[in-house]
Amino acid sequence: MKYYPVFLDLRERSCVIVGGGQVAERKTLSLLEAGADVTVVSPGLSPKLKELSSAGKITHKAGLFEEHDLTGAYLAIAATDSADVNTAVGRLCRKKHVLVNVAAPPDEGNFIVPSVVDRGALVLAVSTSGASPAMSRKIRSELEERYGPEYEEFLEKMMQLRHLLMDHVPDEQARRKLFQALVDSEVLDLLRQGRTHEADQRISQITGLHMK
Repeated sequence: MKYYPVFLDLRERSCVIVGGGQVAERKTLSLLEAGADVTVVSPGLSPKLKELSSAGKITHKAGLFEEHDLTGAYLAIAATDSADVNTAVGRLCRKKHVLVNVAAPPDEGNFIVPSVVDRGALVLAVSTSGASPAMSRKIRSELEERYGPEYEEFLEKMMQLRHLLMDHVPDEQARRKLFQALVDSEVLDLLRQGRTHEADQRISQITGLHMK
């Protein structure tokens, strides 16, 4: 199957996770990082999910999954240890046109979750369309080594700089040339070596603007 790659804005979106174990826990944490409004439907919860529920970071519906649990849901994840339950959730979600990921069997869902390298604003996603999760993990490991934490730091600086340039460099073409010059410069290498002050100096030399 050929999947269509996409990044979703889940901020304040209602997302339902069916299941309360380790898989559900991982899925919940990922959704919370994306700013989703998460409801977990399960008779019991893992220790971490209990902690999140007690802190009011997720809503816990203690009990078995029912159709009305999907009311208002934008996205759902079926992550129980029962293939029959997961299948039922997946089929109901598809019937209701709700995006659904099914942990097992994955073919019952209408989207899959890729292996991800998270570097702040830089997110690299890898998928083999379910053909070889082991290959996805291998490629992700290679990308994690190639794209280190300096990329997150670099992009944080670019976000700050974007606002400064909008105020001080009104010409769009001129701004593009400056950003390209920064990408092509040694700033990333300096950040990789931990030479942050020198990186900021180089940014100032290229742009004429002072980084705070």
